[in-house]
Amino acid sequence: MNRTLKVTRLHLNKLSSFVVAPLGIVGVVMVVSIIIALAIQRGGSPVDSASYVEGARWNSGIVWSLPGFLIYYGVQAVATTYPFGLALGTTRRNFILGTMVANVLQAAYIAIVLVILLGIELATDHWFMSVYVLDVYALGAGNPWVLFASAFLGVLFCLTIGGFFGAIWVRFGAKGPAVVGLALGVVLAVALLILAPQLAELIAAVTREGLALTVLGIIVVALGCTWVAMRRASVR
Repeated sequence: MNRTLKVTRLHLNKLSSFVVAPLGIVGVVMVVSIIIALAIQRGGSPVDSASYVEGARWNSGIVWSLPGFLIYYGVQAVATTYPFGLALGTTRRNFILGTMVANVLQAAYIAIVLVILLGIELATDHWFMSVYVLDVYALGAGNPWVLFASAFLGVLFCLTIGGFFGAIWVRFGAKGPAVVGLALGVVLAVALLILAPQLAELIAAVTREGLALTVLGIIVVALGCTWVAMRRASVR
């Protein structure tokens, strides 16, 4: 347990990436959302109309802004820290567990920050300008519990997938992630081809609970694959 926590502390040393970078991304999304909202308002759309609120709540900028950074962070957290961790005497199992604990802490941190920002958004009547950044349908339309759960699982999912590809890179080299990515792309394309006739029904049947369970399942599978890949990974 002590070795696991040492790995977690090793990851937490990167405060600029762990703490500051997500805040910067969220800040940029808020600025862009404000500019777009003001442009729509200047176009003559009344902010108190049902159509404006409906359209504004479809803003999913905050959902799509973080995954790229988080997956990258997950990759480098494994690929760059792994050799140093093993050089300090930790085992591969402890390294994976410590990395997962760090991922859980970062997911909780980002989720809490977003819930706080949602509270400010609601308290200020959407930033005093009828700008919808977090009070959106994709994150529960103002429900803090749905926002927290969605953000926590989403962040943890991205970090875990990034860690998986980082482990593939450590085990197989630069070609490993490309081959695995292509293989997963082919599998998804074939699945889409097979399910195409029922796709509309499947999408309509999706629920937040079902999506959450699916995400949790993928996280568990990705962790298992990460462990398998790193069992024989050499220290570069």
